[in-house]
Amino acid sequence: MGQAPSASAFFARVSSVVSAAELSQLFAAWDLAQIAHSGQLRQSGEAYVTHPLAVAELVFELIEPDADALCAALLHDVVEDSDTSLATIEIQFGPQVAHIVDGVSKLDRVGDANVSSAKEETLRKLVSAGGRDWRVFAVKLCDRLHNMRTLGSVSLEKRRRVATDTYSVFFPLARYVGFHRVATELESWSLRALYPMRWKVVDAWCRYKLAVDARRLVGMFESAVDSALDFDTAGGTRVFHETMVRGFRRLRGDRAYRALFSIPTIFNCCESIVEAYKRTSELHSKFVFVPASFASDASEGFVSTKVLLGRRGLVAECIFLFPPVARASWVRAVGESSNVDDFVAVAGALEQPGGFTRVLRELVEHTAISVFSPKGQRLSLPLHATGLDFAFAIHTDLGLRAKAVRVNGVLREATAELSAGDIVEVIPGEVVLARPEWQTALRSPRSRAKLRIWLRDIARAEAIELGRRLLWESTRMAEQDVVAGMMRHSALVEALGAFTLEELWHRIGSGELSAYAAAAALRGARAAALIAGAANIDARSQLLLDGQPNKGVTYCDVCKPFPGDEIIAVSSFAGAKVHRIDCPQKADGRASNDFFVPSWANRLAQPLPVRVAITSIDRKGLLADCARVISECDINVIAVNTISRNDSLGSVATLEFTMLVRSRARLERCLVELTNVAGVKNVSRPIQSPR
Repeated sequence: MGQAPSASAFFARVSSVVSAAELSQLFAAWDLAQIAHSGQLRQSGEAYVTHPLAVAELVFELIEPDADALCAALLHDVVEDSDTSLATIEIQFGPQVAHIVDGVSKLDRVGDANVSSAKEETLRKLVSAGGRDWRVFAVKLCDRLHNMRTLGSVSLEKRRRVATDTYSVFFPLARYVGFHRVATELESWSLRALYPMRWKVVDAWCRYKLAVDARRLVGMFESAVDSALDFDTAGGTRVFHETMVRGFRRLRGDRAYRALFSIPTIFNCCESIVEAYKRTSELHSKFVFVPASFASDASEGFVSTKVLLGRRGLVAECIFLFPPVARASWVRAVGESSNVDDFVAVAGALEQPGGFTRVLRELVEHTAISVFSPKGQRLSLPLHATGLDFAFAIHTDLGLRAKAVRVNGVLREATAELSAGDIVEVIPGEVVLARPEWQTALRSPRSRAKLRIWLRDIARAEAIELGRRLLWESTRMAEQDVVAGMMRHSALVEALGAFTLEELWHRIGSGELSAYAAAAALRGARAAALIAGAANIDARSQLLLDGQPNKGVTYCDVCKPFPGDEIIAVSSFAGAKVHRIDCPQKADGRASNDFFVPSWANRLAQPLPVRVAITSIDRKGLLADCARVISECDINVIAVNTISRNDSLGSVATLEFTMLVRSRARLERCLVELTNVAGVKNVSRPIQSPR
């Protein structure tokens, strides 16, 4: 199936729908593909050039005849498998063809990039390019479909690997962007490769189902429905994949073969969409229509409905297949596949390995609903999407300021769930209202990505401002002198692990670098005077703190110092104990104790304990909400103490968490998110535990 296609037959079919100039361009693309793939063979033994020709045929049959897309299909492997450059393709065939070819081409693995990271970056490039031009997805999905059709010629290991990628990413991707026929066949071939024994059993049962359904429905239909199609006929190929996919889904849900026979299914081929709707109307006029069972997609060429047969309550599903109705390119690019806008937003959402693949799978696995703006703009959102998802889909700034939404004329909260067909109007606030807990109310990965990017930018800006202030205070110099000194000593900034002054401030503000260490480096030979001035004491030595209680260094259990705090160390015969500068116990003990100011290391070797006190209006679930926020910040709690009391404002609760934290940035983020918990009035790091 799909092997050794005929070039002459392909060009004869294409010539009826493209202009003479476009046909000439297609011949040129075919000539270049033959030259580039000369001497190359597929694992099946066929000439490799038959593969791009088969992909072009699939694009023509299943997607939509478009000259640039067909050229790109013929050339989609030329850049990877030959010396032909992308610039050559752009000069000869134009920038649109070059963009499509570049979008579907794999990235070269360079440096120490492993296979998984190279695959992820290739997928990221594909999604980013497809978000700008839907034809990138069309060519790539047809390429994958032909590979799946010819999967039997590769090794078992590669067969399972390709099938797994197809089932987890490409089949949901095809369904998400509206290529349902391609999606069904990709899912079918993936199931066949992943579950070969189960496939044979389901195949036998589905063929048997044809005969059973025919016997159950004999005499029920006249002109409305013909007999069922045979899987082995040319017209039944599409029916075959659809039936197998339905069989696997029903068995997965019911886990019994009787599920296959629960509803008789009849497939019928029609010559046009007009005939399909005519037969559907005849069917509805004769039998009772099952509500909410009608479905139609002109671009994919099917109409399906369920009817009630007789008084016994037998339900039959009738599916009418017809040649897809071609749509203009602007409809595909602007209307029906507006979902592709999501891909541009999520393409740069995450940088950690595996993160992008996870976000993409989360995006394409959602069932979409269509909602509308008051001006008629249609937006595709995931099932159970909220008003916040709609606001972020319109514009990021609108989403960040969303105060409420008006759904079908009724004022509702911004977190209200939307239904298909709703008309939604966003009511914005004058200032940004976004909060970290909005992530739980967002169902769209694109919306969550936008919120996370904004939160990350805000956190960075706050860290830069905090670092700037800490460095200024630590130097005891005028701020302009600090900036001028750092700008003069660019090598010094790089020595502190930064390339710009702003990056240095960020490292200090996020707790990666001590402000005193940076200030001491800036002052150079006057470092000792700086330390003495900062703590108003005599400096004896420099001590670098990394969180490990080694070399006689301990940390005060009362004030619990942490990177970013102004600290002082007290030395005695027992060693050195580190306190916060305002700790009431720093002067306890022998009068001969020696004081000095240590510096924090760039990073903690192990986490340090931090005490956080929360004052809140007492309510049910308060402790659980606070613990959840701390856990989401990837912080471990080692002790909890709660106190409740009544005052003039009512019942007030004080919660004290002792937790292990690795960085100042993580602690600051946790403190900010705790202040956003419902009912919380104050969050602080007390010097002493509340009694």
